Formats: sequence, C-alpha cells, structure tokens
Amino acid sequence: MKKTLLIAISFLGLSASSVAQVANFDALALDSASYWNGSDLSGAYVEEGFSFGNYYDTAWYSWSGFAISNIMDNATEGWSNQYGVSAGAAYSAGNFAVATMGATINSEARVIDGFYITNSTYTALSMLNGDAFAKKFGGESGDDADWLKLSVIGTLDSALTDTVDFYLADYRFEDNTEDYIVTDWTWLDLNALGNITELTFVLSSSDNGDWAMNTPAYFCMDDLTINTVGVEEIASETLSVYPNPVQDQISVNIDGALAIYDLSGKMVKSELVEAGNTVSVSALKSGIYFVKVGSSVQKIVKL
Repeated sequence: MKKTLLIAISFLGLSASSVAQVANFDALALDSASYWNGSDLSGAYVEEGFSFGNYYDTAWYSWSGFAISNIMDNATEGWSNQYGVSAGAAYSAGNFAVATMGATINSEARVIDGFYITNSTYTALSMLNGDAFAKKFGGESGDDADWLKLSVIGTLDSALTDTVDFYLADYRFEDNTEDYIVTDWTWLDLNALGNITELTFVLSSSDNGDWAMNTPAYFCMDDLTINTVGVEEIASETLSVYPNPVQDQISVNIDGALAIYDLSGKMVKSELVEAGNTVSVSALKSGIYFVKVGSSVQKIVKL
C-alpha cells in the first residue's frame, strides 16, 4: 500500500513501552473457515469490555453491524464471500471482525489507541474489478477519481468528541501508479478521539446510486487496543493546544518532545517544549495538522 493517509496512521501508534489491552476476537471459538453473524440473536459480541453491536434480520437471514470470522479467502469475488478478508489472514491469531455501514462499539469511558484495518475481500475485489452493482475503481481509463472512505466517529455520553477518516481506497492521484486499494492490515490510530463511550463507523464512496452507495459497505478489523493506564491518569496528561484555530503561534500545556504532522503523515516540525512556551507555526500552510506531545495528540487548524 502507498504511504497515503488521511487523518490517522502509524506515526501515532503504540509505543514499545505501552501496556495494552486488546480485543482480538479470538474469545469466540469458531469452527475452521466459519463465522458468527448474530443468528443466535444475542445482539452483540462482547470482549474486553467492548460491545460490538449486531443486528440479525430473521426474515431475510441477513445481518449488519459486526460479524466475527476466520474465513481467509481473498480470491473469491461477490457477496457469497462477504466474510473473507483481503489480507488473506487475521492480523493476529485466528479470528477477525467484519463490519458494515453504521456499525457501533460501546464501552465504559476510555481512550482507544486504535485497531488494525483492511478491506473485506468482497469490497476489495468489487473495487478492483467492478461487479453487477458497483463500478471498477478508476473506470476503464483508470483516470476516474474514485475513493472509499471510513469515518470513525467518537462520542462521549452522546457528545461528539471528534472524527477520524481513513481511505480504504483512493484513486484521486494525478499519477495513476499511486492509486491504491488497502489489502494489508494497517494501523488506524484513534487517540485523537479522546475519551469516548461509543464509536460509530460510517462508509462513503465516490460510486453512488439512487438509493445508496454502490460499493460494498464492509471493512475488516483486528486487535482493537486500549492503553491500560487509568482514565484519571490519561486525563491528567491530555494535551491541550491553544489557540485553535491558530495563525502564528501555539502553546501547549505539557512538557515533552513536540511533533507536528500534516495529513500525509509527514512530520513538518519538531522541538522540545515546556508547558506554556510558544511554538511558531507561521511557516506552515493553511490546513489541518496533528500536534503530538508524548502519547497525546490534538488536531489543530492552521489559518
């Protein structure tokens, strides 16, 4: 996969010293090459204090939300392979999750480090080749500016905290050799969402019909991770960057090594700071940036 990233990426990943708590979906014992899709009407899969919502329609034998799978088929096209993963394997151990448009995760208030993400086989091959419902990304010429985006929306007791966007496919480059469909497990950092009680997952695409988007609305997840530092300790180290939006200078409320990243994941500034000191950002172009001090991250808008 090309090194294109949109609001989140591996530069914000877990440090080697972090003590992590991981939901890897392996608490559920599945037969080989099988899946759980909520047909037991339990309404959710629960692991490590997370509730992965599921709705099963008994009239149509269909599901939405989260399913748990160990089907590694990354070659069979079409809806019949909706539980397959494009990477051809789970990120860790045997199981992974498949999620659909509007899927939700609920938990007690906590800061989530992130998770590994890739396309489902159904979605990846539909974008690569097209199918009866969806177009081939790029079109016949390869020049169509197609894309598939996942927006991860964080809320704390129903109040919006922030949104992290990640492109599962992007064909908007002038150089077509840079176009990509994600088929490897890729770390998606969610620290920018802060303390949350619910995650909601929304998919959007450049390929839309009269009723909804044509691109299959699935993605795969593995190793949802939180840091086991207590909420109070995290809160005491939460980064505050001000003013925001900013024109010329910012200040931060904690000491440490400060780094500023643009939306491509490139570090554009770094220096050691003390709480209350000013940092010049006048040389940065207008746009969205991420300020990182220690393990804390905040999004800023440069005017």
